Parts: sequence; structure tokens; C-alpha cells
Amino acid sequence: MKELEMIIDQSAEEYLKSIINEMIKLFQISEEEAYGRINRFWSGKNLVGDHIMLYHLNENYWANTIYYRKNSYWWLREGEKIEPLPYP
Repeated sequence: MKELEMIIDQSAEEYLKSIINEMIKLFQISEEEAYGRINRFWSGKNLVGDHIMLYHLNENYWANTIYYRKNSYWWLREGEKIEPLPYP
């Protein structure tokens, strides 16, 4: 099921879809898994408006943070094998 489970506007939907595409590109995961990871990360959140944290960081940051987990410090561990957050 490819549905976003959070409160979003058109801008947020487009941005979340670009994060989904980044996750697919970086981690060779399915579109279904990428949607699932996004939904698990932001389910029920309100992502409406221009001043929310979503837009303060780029798609690469969000893709890695969602894939590995918050506080994984993935950017400091370049070249290391990092275990992703299990899915589902």
C-alpha cells in the first residue's frame, strides 16, 4: 500500500516522495518498504507549513536517518557497515 499516513499538504507530499526516491536509490529497497519506513517514522504527525523541521534538512539526511534510526550518527560512520533499523 503506497499511502502516506500523516497530515500533509502538497509541498510535504512532494518532499516525502523525494525522500522515498532517495531511500530506494541509496538502499535498493522497494517502494513499499520506503513508504512503510516513512510512515513508521512520521505516522500521525502534522507536516503542514513552510517552517516545519522537515524542510530544514535535505532528502539524503532524512533517508539515512529513517533507514538507520535517529541517533545512529550514520554521517560519522562513513565506510563502516551500519545495521539498518529492522523492517517491518
